[in-house]
Amino acid sequence: MQQSSFSEEAIAQKGIQRIATWGKVMGIIMMIGGALSAIGGLFYFIVGAIPGALSVFLGWLVYKTGDAATAIRRSGDTRALGDLLHNYGLYLFISFIMLVVTVVGSLLLFMILGVFIFSSFNNGF
Repeated sequence: MQQSSFSEEAIAQKGIQRIATWGKVMGIIMMIGGALSAIGGLFYFIVGAIPGALSVFLGWLVYKTGDAATAIRRSGDTRALGDLLHNYGLYLFISFIMLVVTVVGSLLLFMILGVFIFSSFNNGF
């Protein structure tokens, strides 16, 4: 029975190490990409910078998740585990909100486009 718990602990340690490393790497990449997207969006309209700003914030959350995993791995701090779960949960929540906004916006766009196409057939376009 001890053999199984050792294996599970080794797997958990490897997972924490992976979160620590790749959380920080992906967080930095997401923040850089989001900043470039926000700067590019400013040239079109102020609202165009919002997705980039959200990407920067999501990248920061991913980075903080990796940072908390590093703290867990180094010291076994239970507060860091709470931070990891909080940051990851917030990341998932904001990603869900963005997904809902994207789906609703796409559906509205397709409906408007459909109305335009069908009304143009009736008008002899």
